[in-house]
Amino acid sequence: MMLQFESVVATGSAALDSGIGDTALKTFNGDTYLYTVTGPAGGIAVWQLVDGAIPQLVDTEYYSGTITFLVGRSGDAVTLGGQDQLVLDVNTATGLVGYDLNSDGSIGDLQETGTLTGGGDISALVQMSLGSTDLLTIAHEGTGQIGTYYVNGDGTLGLAGMIVGEADSMQALQSGAGQFVISADAATNGIAVLQVDTGNGTLAAIDNTSAIETLGIAVPTAVEVVEAYGQSWVVVAGSASNSLSVMKLSDTGHLIPTDHVLDTLDTRFQSVQDLSLIEVDGRVFVVAGGGDDGITLFTLTPNGQLVHLDSFADSLDSGLQNVQSLSVAHVGDELQVLVTSQQDAGVNLLTTSVSELGVVRDGFGTVNGTAQNDMLSGSILETSLLGGAGDDILIAGAGATTMTGGIGADIFVMQSGSEPTTITDFEVGVDRLDLFDYMLLRTPSQLTFTGTATGAQIEYRDEVIQVISASGGPLSSFDVFGVGFGGPDHIPVDFSGFEGLDPTGSAGIQGEIAVNSGTINPGLTDAEINFTPNGGGTVSVRADGEGRFDLDMPSGTFSGELDIIKSYSTASKEINALDALQVLRLSVGLDPTWGSASPENLIAADITQDGTINALDALAILQVAVGKPSAHKAEWVFLDTDADLSGITRNNVDYETGADVVVVDGVISTDMTSILLGNLEAV
Repeated sequence: MMLQFESVVATGSAALDSGIGDTALKTFNGDTYLYTVTGPAGGIAVWQLVDGAIPQLVDTEYYSGTITFLVGRSGDAVTLGGQDQLVLDVNTATGLVGYDLNSDGSIGDLQETGTLTGGGDISALVQMSLGSTDLLTIAHEGTGQIGTYYVNGDGTLGLAGMIVGEADSMQALQSGAGQFVISADAATNGIAVLQVDTGNGTLAAIDNTSAIETLGIAVPTAVEVVEAYGQSWVVVAGSASNSLSVMKLSDTGHLIPTDHVLDTLDTRFQSVQDLSLIEVDGRVFVVAGGGDDGITLFTLTPNGQLVHLDSFADSLDSGLQNVQSLSVAHVGDELQVLVTSQQDAGVNLLTTSVSELGVVRDGFGTVNGTAQNDMLSGSILETSLLGGAGDDILIAGAGATTMTGGIGADIFVMQSGSEPTTITDFEVGVDRLDLFDYMLLRTPSQLTFTGTATGAQIEYRDEVIQVISASGGPLSSFDVFGVGFGGPDHIPVDFSGFEGLDPTGSAGIQGEIAVNSGTINPGLTDAEINFTPNGGGTVSVRADGEGRFDLDMPSGTFSGELDIIKSYSTASKEINALDALQVLRLSVGLDPTWGSASPENLIAADITQDGTINALDALAILQVAVGKPSAHKAEWVFLDTDADLSGITRNNVDYETGADVVVVDGVISTDMTSILLGNLEAV
């Protein structure tokens, strides 16, 4: 998909065309209208969006009276008591101030609600439905509070509750049965998830500190949300970090990072100021822009990754210097991207066709596409993806994947940790290979690239790709990648499995534990969960701070091996000098001070995991206990509760971690035994 610049439209009035701070979309009777908002001594312009044509000016309104020099540069479309309004930010207002919007898109009378607890000086607003009741969430700039208000049948507002907080961007999102408000504030560098009590409309903050801090988002300027692919997604723009971050929202309000991309010379979202998301026929598209004089178009994959589709740089014809605001609308057979600038007047129209969007499918065995532009994903088992005609996106699964793009400009997306992948028909100069899921890969020079008689073999760490040329003969690195990868840099959101980096250490539970993907698992806090189906590739996910995890498995029944990796947190102080003393006794043939050692005691004693209990184990445990560097790190090991440990002795500490399990429709439930190596006292 390519971005096509069409035109810059303007009213001819500097007060309405220059300094546009915000844009809002509203649909009446099947027609979509764009509202542009300028600041003090400015006003509002209304444009009707037309399929295959430039926007048509419908109406204008200049600010007058008491609001002329007090109005801000934001506008939000809401519905109060059946009347649509464009709500403004008005300094010193006591109520919510906005213009009525008529059914032909034109602007009606100026209105103000009754006095609000936080006043009418607002920095962000979002409307949501709680059953048959509408609720407004308003960030009150003057008071540093976020209030929720019931919308009464006559359009008046009733306070539901207030919470301390600041926001200049807010969105409402449902996940499972939960209703949430996602907010961002550039001034305080804050991102918050607020859960809405569906009974009384009040808000409660959900702690997502650990998830957000790992991404390194600086100065969040915009947040957008979408429900797609059976999940709820949050995308945050970071201006100072030049970043876009994708997170999945769980039904408990916890954020799970899935992608984090940085602007490069090949993209146009440095100092990103705004972004917009839209879902069309089951596909999600993301547009972002800022201080880089242009915009960038992505599509979101079902596993929450951004695939770069195109970037458009400012030209002599366009006005995209320092992008200020973005709106994206689906009009007829195209996406219309409406962009305003901090320096250039008017509204830029760019388009991209969505007339040939195909299917979004995943699975195993053979997954067939159509003659249109499909998105096909592999699975945990061996899969063949057949794109057919069209510009397809084929995404490797965890299992071995064979990809055939067919006719069209195809994008082959690799996945880190997958089994070997084969591309059967790579067209030089037409198709594209996307390797950005490979950790810390930045340039083709990091790859081991070997030409073959029919194409090439590409290797990176443990990843292997066989690329077969559509025209026959060998391929060079330049044939596949040109002068470089293009697109943004993808920064890892989970370092588990990377050389020398372990999952975050945290406290656990000694002894028998229940492992269930549908519940909280106190013993699995921050653990890495690995499931390898019989004959397939490994699925790896990170449990959150309460041990929740989602394997994101397809429907069906899969038998395989469950393994859990979890580091030890020295802050828990579970290993101490008494443990070293007990191991020293075992190493010379004595029992621990409490009596006979159980098999679990012997496993815990062998911290070096060399199969015997000796003085080196005691030394390593003592080093851990006093915080000294040790060649043997303490860690948790997880065994099948039914494992036969009867043969374990101090000279034969032989056991296997993991458990044979059956996953049914994505849910895993089993019992395991967790043992902290080095900690004998609690076993």
